[in-house]
Amino acid sequence: MKSFNIKAGDVFPTNEGCRVVVIEYRGWKEIEIEHIDAHQHRDIVRADNLRNGKVKNPFYQSSFGVGYFGAGCYKSAAGGNHTPAYNSWNRMMQRCYSAEYHARKPTYAFCSVITEWHNFQVFAEWHDREPNSGSQGFHLDKDLRVGGNKVYGPDTCSFVPAPINILLTDSAASRGSLPQGVSPHIKGLQSTLRVKGKNFLLGIYATTDQAFSVYKKAKEVNVRSMAEEWRECLHPEVYDYLKSWTLK
Repeated sequence: MKSFNIKAGDVFPTNEGCRVVVIEYRGWKEIEIEHIDAHQHRDIVRADNLRNGKVKNPFYQSSFGVGYFGAGCYKSAAGGNHTPAYNSWNRMMQRCYSAEYHARKPTYAFCSVITEWHNFQVFAEWHDREPNSGSQGFHLDKDLRVGGNKVYGPDTCSFVPAPINILLTDSAASRGSLPQGVSPHIKGLQSTLRVKGKNFLLGIYATTDQAFSVYKKAKEVNVRSMAEEWRECLHPEVYDYLKSWTLK
């Protein structure tokens, strides 16, 4: 195959909208190039791919305009399926930076990911060291080590079992103006606690304050009980947070 006189210093555009410069031509199958950006990543490419723009930049922000794959040993797929690390990273980036996702889940519009984790390779290294990261039924959580936290990072995140992950779900958008655990009833206001997927009626009360007070006590007991049940699977900071958690 002819190289079309490709030589060092030649600049080529890529299909990602980036540019590369030829560092050394060693043959049509072995052309060393450097991406023209802050990372200056180097790679070996073929002449035809170079001419056709089929040169991928691992630092191109392909994930929701923010995240990038990076250069390293961690793969996005194995055996035809995405790896647990890539699935966790991609979902995290989606929650924080997808306008479509924010339209469905507006509370996530205020969330972000630390800059280092924009690089999949950095996140994957942390992921593979973290307990329960690849375990079935465990989810990446950002706000149980630090209550109310909105930033994903190694100092705030851990993997928790699904029952713990949804334990403190507020459901504010669906319940309207009534406080958590309280809903209308033909005889007044009912207090209902959801435990492990089942609703338990705590009673029917005349006032909102009465119904909420009963729910609050029951919810706090339930949260402490769940923390104890799953203690061996939880980051110590998550366990401590749940054991001292109170409903505002």
